[in-house]
Amino acid sequence: MGCTDDYALEKAFLVTVDSFYAAVNSGDQAAHADLFTDNAFMLSDDGRISRGEAMKTSIRDRTGWVFRLKDINRLDYGVSDDLGYTVNEYYYTWHQEGSQPDWHKTKNVHIWKRQNDGSWRLHVDIWNSTPE
Repeated sequence: MGCTDDYALEKAFLVTVDSFYAAVNSGDQAAHADLFTDNAFMLSDDGRISRGEAMKTSIRDRTGWVFRLKDINRLDYGVSDDLGYTVNEYYYTWHQEGSQPDWHKTKNVHIWKRQNDGSWRLHVDIWNSTPE
């Protein structure tokens, strides 16, 4: 799957990707937001484009709602130098606290950038729902 011969680079990339999903599923909104670049893009299936610090703040300050993922299937990934990508399918729920989850099938493409300190941050998050 990966497009590099550098095992350490690929491993560090995948550890970061996994930590992103762990932050989402633990409800750690600060860690979730901090894994985006400062000028990241989120392109959702309703046509909105969120960007940068405003997007990160909206993730950090989210109250009264629960966002979780399950059955994450990494369809493809690659990493080369300072860019990486993942292609995933999964189920998500976005529901009010205290309500039952309402799971929806969806998919995403994530483009990651390696930072000057060697860490990885999500730069582009493109997702859309799968018709049921």
